[in-house]
Amino acid sequence: MAKKRAAAPPKKKDADLRKDVQEALERLWPDGVVEMLIDSEESYFWDVYPKLTKALARIKGARLVHEREPDGEPVWWDGSDPEEDPPDDIGYSHSYHLFFLSPEGEAFTYDTEIEEFVEPEFEEEELGEDGFEDELTVETVPGRARAGWSVAVSLLAPFAVIVLSEMSTFVDGRTGEPGIESHGYSEEGDSTETEEHFRKSRGEQAFEVLLKLRGRIGAILEKHGITVLPEVEWRKPAPWLRGGEEAIVGMMGEPVRVLDAFFFVEL
Repeated sequence: MAKKRAAAPPKKKDADLRKDVQEALERLWPDGVVEMLIDSEESYFWDVYPKLTKALARIKGARLVHEREPDGEPVWWDGSDPEEDPPDDIGYSHSYHLFFLSPEGEAFTYDTEIEEFVEPEFEEEELGEDGFEDELTVETVPGRARAGWSVAVSLLAPFAVIVLSEMSTFVDGRTGEPGIESHGYSEEGDSTETEEHFRKSRGEQAFEVLLKLRGRIGAILEKHGITVLPEVEWRKPAPWLRGGEEAIVGMMGEPVRVLDAFFFVEL
């Protein structure tokens, strides 16, 4: 009786990727497993970093508001003293360096808020029979947000993505960092929906300023040998890839996209 053949993995040629993207993916992940195989300090990126950063910081009418290093930063939990205690944990590492640039002007800053659950303060005799409070209350924490472009540059290959995002600071000291996944207003998280929401809420003139800044950022990246991937390309799946043990990629069975393969977080 003839043995049944195992199902073949998806073919690379079926992915419909750009030639430069597919070649980079095949070079980086010949076994189809996405993981950080190089020391981040050995990346090509650090050769261009000084001039690239200087050029981004010099864009007229914009501010380089924030940078996030690829390596995980120390974390102190509530109750720990950063000046006295050693870190309680180290944050996740990333396969990319992140810049956040925002245009100058009031149109790009606005009020924001978050909600959190707060335990009511009860005296011991007021607790429920099980010793716990009966219910939590919701408290609104106000803050300020700044809109701008998250610019992620991969350490693995000279590719970058530019995504509309925001950075926020709240009155209780918490912050919301910009990211590269679109804060979309559709179920698909399409960044065009995010940009359209910004245009409608902040005005056509502010939106044009934002687009002009994106163009300048893209030109600077290209000048330094870094290719900016349009969203239509980085959203494409690379069906033969899967995440390694530490890379947070495709953990729920979702397909690995080009974005995930070049720009991922590692435990």
